[in-house]
Amino acid sequence: MFHRFRRKRNEVPDTVTTAGGTANSNTHQQADGIVYQGQTLRQSVTTRSRFSSYHILSGNNPATQVDSRPEDQTYQRRADPLGLNIIYEPTSQAVVDIIFVHGLGGSSQQSWSKDRNPELFWPQQWLPNEPIISAARIFSFGYNATFQGRSNILNISDFAKDLLFSMRFATGDGGKQLNMGQLPIIFVAHSMGGLVVKKALILGQYDQYYKDIVQAIRAIIFLSTPHRGTNLAVALNRILTVSIFGHSPKQYISELENNSLTLQDINEQFRGFASRLAIFSFFETFETVIGPAKMMVLEKESSILGYPDEISKPLNADHHDVCKFTSRNDPNYLSVRNALCYLLKQFRSDDAESLKSRYAEERRKIEYLLSMFTDPTEDRDFYLEKRFNGSCEWFLTDETFTSWLVDDVPSRILWCQGRPGSGKSVLAAFVVQHLQNLNYNCSFYFFRFGDQTRRTVSGFLQSIAYQISDGVPDFRRRLLQLIDDGLNITKASSKSVWQKLFMSTLFKLPIIKPVYLVVDALDECEMPTLLLKLFADIPASMVSIRMIVFSRDNQSLSTTFESALEAVPITTLSVDGHRDDIRLYVTEEIKYMRGDPTFKKRVAAEIIEKANGNFLWVHLVINEILQCHTQGAVTEALTEIPADLEAFYSRMHAILEKSLRAADLVMGRTILLWITHARRSLTLAELDQALQPEYPMILDLKSTVSKVCGEFVVVDNLSQISMIHSTAREYLIKNLNSRVRGSEVAAHQHMFTKCMTVLGEPGVRSQVQRLAAPSLLLYAATSWPYHLELTSAFSDEASLILLMKFFRGSFVLTWIHILAIAGQLRILLQASKILNAFLGSCNKPHADGSSATHLLHGKELVALWATDITHIVGKFGLHLIRHPKTIYELVPFFCPHESALFQQFGSKPALTSMSTSGYSNAAWDDCLGKFSVGDRNIPLGIVCLSQYFALVMSDGVIILYRSSTFEEARRFSHGERVLKMCRDANGETLVTCGLFTTKVWSVASANQLHSFVNPSRAKALAVALKTDEDILIVFSEDKLVRCISLDHADHGWKTYENVCEDTFEGRRHNSPQNVSFSPDSNQVAISFRGFPLSIWGIENPRPRLIGRIKRHGDRMERQEGSQSHYTDVQTMCWNPITKHILGTYNDGCFFKWHPFENDYRESDILAVDIKCSSDGCFFVTSTVDGVLKIWDFQTFSLIYQLSCPSSVTDFAVDADNRRIYELRETFCRIWEPSVLLRLYETDEKGIDTTSTKESLTTKSIAFETSVEMLEPVTAISVNPQTLQCAVGTDEGRVRLVGIDGEHIMELSQGFMTVEHIVWSENGNLVATVDLSRRIIIKSVHHEDMARPLKSVLTIKEEDTIQQIMFNSSTDLLLVCTAQFLHLWSLTTMALISTRLQTVSGTFWISHPLDSALLLGFGFTSIQVCTWADLQIRKEVAIDKITIDVESNKAPHESLRRKASALFPISPSEDESRVDKVWLTSHGEQALVETSSAAPQGKRRKQFMLIVLAHLAIPNSSEIETKLSARPLPTDLLARIEIPLGFLSGNAPQDRRKSSIQKGEAGSSLPTSENTLVFLDREFWVCTWSFSHSGMVSRVRRHFFLPRDWLDMACLELAVIRSDGTLVCPKNGEVALVWNGLKEEWIE
Repeated sequence: MFHRFRRKRNEVPDTVTTAGGTANSNTHQQADGIVYQGQTLRQSVTTRSRFSSYHILSGNNPATQVDSRPEDQTYQRRADPLGLNIIYEPTSQAVVDIIFVHGLGGSSQQSWSKDRNPELFWPQQWLPNEPIISAARIFSFGYNATFQGRSNILNISDFAKDLLFSMRFATGDGGKQLNMGQLPIIFVAHSMGGLVVKKALILGQYDQYYKDIVQAIRAIIFLSTPHRGTNLAVALNRILTVSIFGHSPKQYISELENNSLTLQDINEQFRGFASRLAIFSFFETFETVIGPAKMMVLEKESSILGYPDEISKPLNADHHDVCKFTSRNDPNYLSVRNALCYLLKQFRSDDAESLKSRYAEERRKIEYLLSMFTDPTEDRDFYLEKRFNGSCEWFLTDETFTSWLVDDVPSRILWCQGRPGSGKSVLAAFVVQHLQNLNYNCSFYFFRFGDQTRRTVSGFLQSIAYQISDGVPDFRRRLLQLIDDGLNITKASSKSVWQKLFMSTLFKLPIIKPVYLVVDALDECEMPTLLLKLFADIPASMVSIRMIVFSRDNQSLSTTFESALEAVPITTLSVDGHRDDIRLYVTEEIKYMRGDPTFKKRVAAEIIEKANGNFLWVHLVINEILQCHTQGAVTEALTEIPADLEAFYSRMHAILEKSLRAADLVMGRTILLWITHARRSLTLAELDQALQPEYPMILDLKSTVSKVCGEFVVVDNLSQISMIHSTAREYLIKNLNSRVRGSEVAAHQHMFTKCMTVLGEPGVRSQVQRLAAPSLLLYAATSWPYHLELTSAFSDEASLILLMKFFRGSFVLTWIHILAIAGQLRILLQASKILNAFLGSCNKPHADGSSATHLLHGKELVALWATDITHIVGKFGLHLIRHPKTIYELVPFFCPHESALFQQFGSKPALTSMSTSGYSNAAWDDCLGKFSVGDRNIPLGIVCLSQYFALVMSDGVIILYRSSTFEEARRFSHGERVLKMCRDANGETLVTCGLFTTKVWSVASANQLHSFVNPSRAKALAVALKTDEDILIVFSEDKLVRCISLDHADHGWKTYENVCEDTFEGRRHNSPQNVSFSPDSNQVAISFRGFPLSIWGIENPRPRLIGRIKRHGDRMERQEGSQSHYTDVQTMCWNPITKHILGTYNDGCFFKWHPFENDYRESDILAVDIKCSSDGCFFVTSTVDGVLKIWDFQTFSLIYQLSCPSSVTDFAVDADNRRIYELRETFCRIWEPSVLLRLYETDEKGIDTTSTKESLTTKSIAFETSVEMLEPVTAISVNPQTLQCAVGTDEGRVRLVGIDGEHIMELSQGFMTVEHIVWSENGNLVATVDLSRRIIIKSVHHEDMARPLKSVLTIKEEDTIQQIMFNSSTDLLLVCTAQFLHLWSLTTMALISTRLQTVSGTFWISHPLDSALLLGFGFTSIQVCTWADLQIRKEVAIDKITIDVESNKAPHESLRRKASALFPISPSEDESRVDKVWLTSHGEQALVETSSAAPQGKRRKQFMLIVLAHLAIPNSSEIETKLSARPLPTDLLARIEIPLGFLSGNAPQDRRKSSIQKGEAGSSLPTSENTLVFLDREFWVCTWSFSHSGMVSRVRRHFFLPRDWLDMACLELAVIRSDGTLVCPKNGEVALVWNGLKEEWIE
């Protein structure tokens, strides 16, 4: 996001505060400064202590005496402080912040003081004494909106930016941060100040610097704010023009003219936020004295907004005194005070307990997002317990550390190096404690050598993010916002996690205080090189990052520190055991040795002398000598103990062997086997179960471990067992011949077998559901793939037998259930990769030449499951994380019929009666969704954003879709065809380039941020954003590179000189055919027809040619009489990580080339377009025949291929590098190839290894998928008699689908999209409407389907058809167009009646209680008409008061089309209308869905229930003017997304629970109830019932829809049949879910 409103770090604010008070922008005194990012910003804020007073002289109203105001009064007004000033602060914790903002010509104090009397400065003098308001902090904001001066270019937007800046960087007494945004904010704004507040809210909402603050704004009290302007603005500027005092017209005054463009823009955008605000609007009622006359400055119509929830009230005052009061008994003051009291009462409900509960919920959400299942403080406390008093303190005075701590460098790293056993981890824990005691924001991570789960980069990043969120509220709020936007990092790579959580979020926050990070044992990290490469991005952070890293010193780390972290200041410090610390430790421990003091002193001195800085060696030595009984034994031990750790371990091992009995030695071998080879540290309880049944009933396991393992093993206070040090583990693993150790391969085979045994024990599922699972179960579930991978090929047969047993039983579902509960579904991806590798090794001949052919069926089963578990993560991952038990009862039924999961668990009716049919579901595919885009326009391009993806249409409209559900989120128009499009690095800003204009958009709001007129005849060929500098760069067809600053757009376009030569080898270039900017926008690749690709550097100080590509076979020398020939590059892109350029030649070959390293590689496989993933691991190509191919970047090997019959218009790789979005014709498809998930697992493991063996063996296998292009379903209707469906498609075909979803016959074949289908009540006639406004009615003979269809009637309408319907006797057809109602007789085949639509947006149904009547549901009324002549017999207004109240509690918004230059909004689109009506089972009531236009192209939905008995034709004596609508319950409104219809009286009822909970009292639905079926907002199919007496039941959930069903256009067509079967279009077919409502899902 562009930081458009923040001041540059080296800028001085226009207004400063001097040390002695305040001054205007001309003050030259030195201001107190805020240190921010190593720079000093002068403050535009002043601070005041509680009830501080001001000396304010009285003066006249500036608005009434523009030219005659005394100079001394002007000076006094200038003396009022500018910026944000505290005028009151409660002694206890404040609950609300109140900010006063003055108006035109006002000031921060005198605007609120009657007659400029400081005793009447009511915000400071009176409000703090009000009992309720005294709990608030009160501020006053001042800005330079006076009339003085000859020029003033400031406008409302500038004042709003100043307000935002002051709120963000304001400080209190002693420079204490005010932390605006942590409390609810109430604004009280007078006159133009209200416009400033509105504009600030708009600007801040989409700027990451201020977004958190403006989200805390809860209410605004407007005091005579000119929302629509005033007629006096023009006159005032004229007076200033001719003023003898040298005044000049002001831009902000011009903006106050009636309905100025500025006001219209503010009002239009503010409308979108008003619904979440409490708004009070007070307006003046008296005329204001202006010169010799009196007049109304502001009329009521301009002072109120007219919003539904706005509270407005007149005040008995003129425009000047509407914000000034005579006393605390002034009625005007009481009105404003009461409004404030009301608001504070609302906000004070967030008491301490509520805040605590909210904070706990926020932490829970973040823990869930980051998969935090262990407390980070455990490791810190573990090492702190090892520290003794007085040790480590030398570190705090070390000059290197103190310099790192206080240096002004924004970010830096201190690398503390030490030998093994030198006490680095204890020192790291001490540093953490010290920084936290200083109240620094310190996060930490201890990599653990014996725990694979604490060695990953992802685990480190997630733990650090969690800790920072706990101490940085701004970061916590941003994470919560990302969660609300659907962020999911379950399948994200480490690079993606770093990008999303740190680079795009934390690093963009304006946090003044540094963030401290302590990282211990970096050398124990699984991928330290990757982690250090991520740290290379730290210089881009706006936050100062102070990191201290503890590790061993090795060559690999040193090289990476030097190469990857060039831009980060790094200091090294040796921390080998400090001699004073060792002396303290030895002195303390030697006290426990027996002997005289002199001898003990000599022993201590000898130990200290030999220690050589190694605490571990000292610890082991002391432990040994404490076991000695004589001085001679102690002396002998000191003589024999080696100084080297490895030799010491050998000695320990020998002593252990001698001391153990044979049985104990075997037990020790087994225990050490588990401790040294376990994936993570085990607890005593887990080890106890691992040792059974061989060693049952161990009396004291902790004591036993200590005895049989000696000093090699330690048990901490949390009962976790680990090796004493990583060097001890290395020693034991290396010495394979030790009697205390067995074969490493055999160890993993033994542990794999044990894991399989634990998972396969009887009753495990029930134990998991009762939360009483065995201790070792979680370890077994997460670790068996790890141990399988490390077993030997000679044990493959035994392992395969275990896997066959595991996958054939229900154990596999329990395994997935456990992983879902633990939030570790990524284990499934690892298991899939390992299983595939295992099967590959099984297929190789064994050493004896045999092969396990007799286990072929077992291999096939394991292969099926290896495929299944990968797709389970992709298609059901979110559902499993939220609802783990769905793996048993729901997931299997949505799996392909050829999958192992369906065959074993979804095809057995004994488990459940739920089933699916009607769609192709034989095997897994990688398609997550498909939808049609537009009708009159076609999609031209696609770009992936953060939580959205955007399509650019041929008419210049950009449509944003949500990545989670693929539903349209919003749309906006560029105003002309878009030629090029790009995004910023965070995916929060979008740039569109047309021929005449270039525009910058906020993705979150679809608001236009900037618009620039393009230079003449400068057609854009490439566009890029330099986010760090807020610069937009464009390469145009005229071969010029231009840039424009987003902060200083008034400076216009600037041209880079000397980029792109005009000639090459004597030949002149034409316009480039392709251009691409590098990811950092410092280089540009340019391709000309017939010339080699060239790379230019465009960074300062001057552009330069970097190089030209040299393709083998191109003629590089000019021959006499001939011209050089070069193969030109057609398309290209950059690898953002390696900085290679990828491209395709015009002969179809593709290549990669590094312009600096001259690394070149080419493939002769044909491609026409190429795109690279954001992590640089793979790239995608497309071919002319519609094939997409995914390639490994390093090896150029094909890993995936997708074939489709139509050509690809455009495609893009999403930011997580897990999906591919593609455009073909008018359709968009979303793919999530499972191979990318497996590729991620391979790449994560292989980053830090030099061997490519795994990469070549796993990535050279290409997975291929073929896709059939099916026509999207555009209309569907269920035959009420036969339950068959008529289905219409986008290409004009209408077909009949049977009750089981099978295709029966084609009903018609046209060429235009089918828009409506309707059956007659008897089920014999079907009518269809297509886009050409043609109606076709056909007769269907259900008793003899072989008979040809009979065409009954064809009608061609001139107007758009909105609805068609038959009457109950099937002899009349009603045709509703935008303007008319037409009635056709199906007996005479003639038009018998026509009348105008008197109410637009009406939805018609037959009256269910009187077949002779029609009901027309309008937005505010209902018409009752007769079928015979369409005449209105009764019209009843709908009383919607309760509907409006309930809808505001749970607002629903859907998207409407936004106007474009070519296609403006039609009246029918902009109106309020009825979208659909559903009748209850017996027709007594109707559920009505209405919608009305809402901001940002959305439509706001409302739902209401109407009793139809009141809609009969009245007798002459009956008069009914209003019909009360009944709202849906609030909890239902908060959940309902798409109604599907009501169940009929004989439909299957929900009479039993799922197998999880059965027989709960009161769970059955009474047969007299009306049951509504709907999709909730998480796309679960739910029911809600109510009876005729008004009794209602709770909402019941039944089953979810998988992600590849979530096409919103299809879901809007979904219906529930009368037998309770869900009918839903899916990928061009009709899917049916049978009997899904028979069971309720209960967690």
